[in-house]
Amino acid sequence: MLIKKEWMRHKRMIVLAVWWLSGAVCAFCQQWSMKTNLLSDAVLLPSLGAEYAVTPRWTVALDASWMPLRLSSEHYLKELKVQPEAHYWFRAPFTGPFVGPALSYRLYNFGGLPVLNTKDSRTQGYLLGMGCTAGWHFSLGPRWGLEPSITLGYAYAAYRRYDTPRSRVVTRRWYVHYLGPTSLNLNLVYMIK
Repeated sequence: MLIKKEWMRHKRMIVLAVWWLSGAVCAFCQQWSMKTNLLSDAVLLPSLGAEYAVTPRWTVALDASWMPLRLSSEHYLKELKVQPEAHYWFRAPFTGPFVGPALSYRLYNFGGLPVLNTKDSRTQGYLLGMGCTAGWHFSLGPRWGLEPSITLGYAYAAYRRYDTPRSRVVTRRWYVHYLGPTSLNLNLVYMIK
């Protein structure tokens, strides 16, 4: 009887050790990927992102884009975007469909441009958003992939409008609540193994 109890205790310890080691081994063989949003790059808003597999079905990603464009003292377009996400993969990381929560933070400042009614004014503000991302990873080779995705959710934007691009006098303050698509991506992915 004593031997049976001792064996059961050792058996539990062995099962726990195998379970713990399988998680530890998985931690050492996790995959990284680097990506860039081709849609953002097409409008001259350089982007870069990284994604890391934390479990056999979950990854965490961080995408960022930054445009410090200043054509002159009265013509500029500046934006900083940071978007952390978590992806649940229905098959395995970096294969097939995924969904997951996403957050978004943007700072922008543009003026003197012939678009968005800012030719003779300046707009400065921020945007906070949260939602759900859905997408699909298409493999283009052993290390390359293409990942279209869309984020649907809520966004809150606040901005100030100025009379001229160099003015410091606020002429209008505006707050917007938005529900719908908040991000559209076509990521070119490079796998780091």
